[in-house]
Amino acid sequence: MTLIAFFLLGYEIFSSYFFKAPQTTEEKKTAKVEEEKRPEKRSSVPTLMLGTTREKKDIGEIYTFELGNFQVEVSSVGGKVVKFVDRTFGFDLITEAERKLKVFPLEVYTGNPDLDQEINFGRYEIRREGNRIVMSLKDGRVKLKKVLEFKDFYFKVSIESDLKGSLYILVGTHPFERSFYTHEGPVMRINGEVVRLDVDEVRGKHTYEGRIEFAGEESRYFFKGFKGNINSVVVDGVSYRPEGEEKEKPITFTYVEYREPLTLYMGAKYYSRLREIGLQDLLDWGMLKIFVKPLFIFMYWVFEHTGSWILSIVILTFLLRVVFFPLNYKSTTSMMKLQEAAPRLEKIRKKYKDDPAKMQEEMMKLYSEIGFNPMSGCLPILVQIPVFFALYKVLIITVDLKLSGMLWIPSLADKDPFYILPIVMGLTMILQQKLSPNPDPKQNLIMYISAVAFTFLFANFPSGLVLYWTVNNILNIAQNYLIKNVILKKK
Repeated sequence: MTLIAFFLLGYEIFSSYFFKAPQTTEEKKTAKVEEEKRPEKRSSVPTLMLGTTREKKDIGEIYTFELGNFQVEVSSVGGKVVKFVDRTFGFDLITEAERKLKVFPLEVYTGNPDLDQEINFGRYEIRREGNRIVMSLKDGRVKLKKVLEFKDFYFKVSIESDLKGSLYILVGTHPFERSFYTHEGPVMRINGEVVRLDVDEVRGKHTYEGRIEFAGEESRYFFKGFKGNINSVVVDGVSYRPEGEEKEKPITFTYVEYREPLTLYMGAKYYSRLREIGLQDLLDWGMLKIFVKPLFIFMYWVFEHTGSWILSIVILTFLLRVVFFPLNYKSTTSMMKLQEAAPRLEKIRKKYKDDPAKMQEEMMKLYSEIGFNPMSGCLPILVQIPVFFALYKVLIITVDLKLSGMLWIPSLADKDPFYILPIVMGLTMILQQKLSPNPDPKQNLIMYISAVAFTFLFANFPSGLVLYWTVNNILNIAQNYLIKNVILKKK
């Protein structure tokens, strides 16, 4: 039990390892193979033209459109998206870096710098036709028209031009927000594998080719990118210096090859929306996917049928207590046997206090005689550790929780602002220990200290996770009472 407590107390040290979504060996292998397939001298590979006159260019007149729950602003110079606000969260998916570098989504590239300059800095005629935003290049050597057609919560993007060869359309860089051990940067599904690239490791241009179902840039809660029939994706690693900072920060820009109308998704990663358009694998399941995904799907199913994430957490906790009841029953009965044998244990400790080896031998004999397993107390917590970590992952990737509160807590995805729930959780841990004490006073003291330490540790955890642990403690107290005062009493 003590070992498990300290294991959990060390959680934040290795949480970044468990919860960040680094590439798996297979993903790295896939990425490497696809990079090796690309032609080394591909003329159509786009270039951002940074460090030239781009940063000083005027973005021209701004046209603002209200489409569903989004506010979209496009510029007359280049016909690109310069602002995209998800009004539910008041979050702009166009980043500080994009504004500073004057690099915006929907820029189109041919691989020819002269043509690219004309396409992305030429004047466009902007008009709205129902649920469509039409951007037509007015003057120049080429004809090009971009059409954004709004479809309730996503867009269909089509490009009409007289250009021959490959066209690339720019996604941009990843939205900036607190990552909380989740992936941020380029993500794509290529040849059936979801590949997430580490921004810090991308230097220069990298081309990925194959059967690409979607590609774009993601953060903890948001995504912007394309889904469709995509042959190749280019990821360009660059650096920029944030306002007021001395050091440069690595970022990536992602482009996808345009062949036919594409689905553009920009906004929060709502599972219900992603599922509808086949982007559910955008959710960052992490390294514990085998536990996280089924747990998430079950909790989301409960949420969809009850409309409450609180009920979803409580129902999950209750079902887990039912599933683990046999283990808890064994643990409780085993601990009761140990309490009954406490006087004999104390005699052994006193008799062999100068001979630890002999003391251990006699104690093990006594344990065998009374049918006590020293590991029985740890087992119920041990089997819950994967569930605990998986639930944590579910809570930090579920954007719906951001809008779900409870009494004084505005969001179950964030910490309790008044630290009331963590304190209640700590008190339930102390009550558990009082009702089921260990015969060894030192072990009891350690567990009381652990309860206090847990209270401080959980103070900064998402409230949903603290709620789970609190309800779990309360159900454990009720379960122990049922075993001791009902089941065993009848026997």
